[in-house]
Amino acid sequence: MTTTKKISELPSAVTPLVGDEDIPIVQGGATRRATPDDIRNGLADAVHTHVLADIVDAGTAAASNVGDFATAAQGALADTALQPADVGSAAYNETADFATAAQGTKADTATQPGDLATVATSGNYGDINDIPLHGLENAIINGCGRVSHRGDQTLGTSWDKAPIDLLSVKAEGAVTAGTIKRVTSSFTLSESGHATFVENATLTGAGAILFRRRIETKDAWKFYNAAAYYSARVYHDHGANVDFIITVRKADALDDFTTTTQIATGTISVANDSNSDIDLAIADMGDCRNGIEIEVKVDCGAITTKDTYLGQEQLSIGTAKRPFMVRPVSLEEKLVSRYLRPVTGLVAVANSASNMQVVFNHPNMRAAPSYELDAALAFTDGYTADFTQSAANIGTIHENNANNGRADIALFSGLTSGRFHIQRGAGGVVLASAEL
Repeated sequence: MTTTKKISELPSAVTPLVGDEDIPIVQGGATRRATPDDIRNGLADAVHTHVLADIVDAGTAAASNVGDFATAAQGALADTALQPADVGSAAYNETADFATAAQGTKADTATQPGDLATVATSGNYGDINDIPLHGLENAIINGCGRVSHRGDQTLGTSWDKAPIDLLSVKAEGAVTAGTIKRVTSSFTLSESGHATFVENATLTGAGAILFRRRIETKDAWKFYNAAAYYSARVYHDHGANVDFIITVRKADALDDFTTTTQIATGTISVANDSNSDIDLAIADMGDCRNGIEIEVKVDCGAITTKDTYLGQEQLSIGTAKRPFMVRPVSLEEKLVSRYLRPVTGLVAVANSASNMQVVFNHPNMRAAPSYELDAALAFTDGYTADFTQSAANIGTIHENNANNGRADIALFSGLTSGRFHIQRGAGGVVLASAEL
């Protein structure tokens, strides 16, 4: 088919081309036809002289080998991989920067600062709770048992003064045997080694052994409306567990325990043949300013030749048990002397052949004391003869107060009226007692 149209006037070819279409070309001055494939295949090889820099839209990756890049599969994994923003700062640290699992377990049960009393972190003594007055860390005088002015006593059903000063002991039920003693080397029971020992007690019926302490108003006032804690050490060989009943009472009148009101009580079962602690926490002592009484009752029932020990008694201010306060023995003796002391160096004047009047010196006792003798008194007139009572005797008390007294002492013989006498080192000793 012949046409006279210019090429520009021809319609556009349908694309894409398939390669066998006829295309007019001019070759060697003559018009010829060729297909796109002919043209492609007929082109001569050309020497490529371009460099990467000549390609203005090429990226830096064009200069790298394929092996320098992740594969498509690796790229897919990277899309879901954990990113830095997805982890905490700990991921950047070494394991040595952290506690071990074992340390973590200890931390779970470790005491935290908030669990401690303020003083534990401040170190300031003023931050201690329930601070007692110095000297009242243990309000029981001679709780250590180291001061003694009396010998062994026979166990009975009335309150008797024990060999350990300021302690009273009695039994309930029928008593057929028993001696109240003091031991001085029982260090497994008591820090001081001293304790009261009720030896070979035989009781019938509703048997019990009771120990009693009293605290005067001048020391009791600090316990007013405060928490307190009583503790002691005990032992028995009764053959079975025995209940030790602790009862704390307050006097109903100033230093007068004729009637009392219970503050608190508690029972502790103590095993046979065992050095044991007994304790009573008292939440509120209330108004105990008239005086405090502490009783420990060993509710043993009927027993035969059994032993019971009590030592290391303490009453402290506060809600917690405190370490036992062992005071210097010289201080303990001085504290005891307010209530009980020997009166020696007596001076007396005869007013008959068998009687003298004597003066007692005992300054600063708690109150006007009573007097007792442990043996017959012995005197000398200093130049002629010695005179000893036929039996221990203190007669009429003419007057006495907390500081001194005057009394008759009889049962002498051969005295000369009006003659003064001085006490000898031999013979008995007068005890002045202002015990509660």
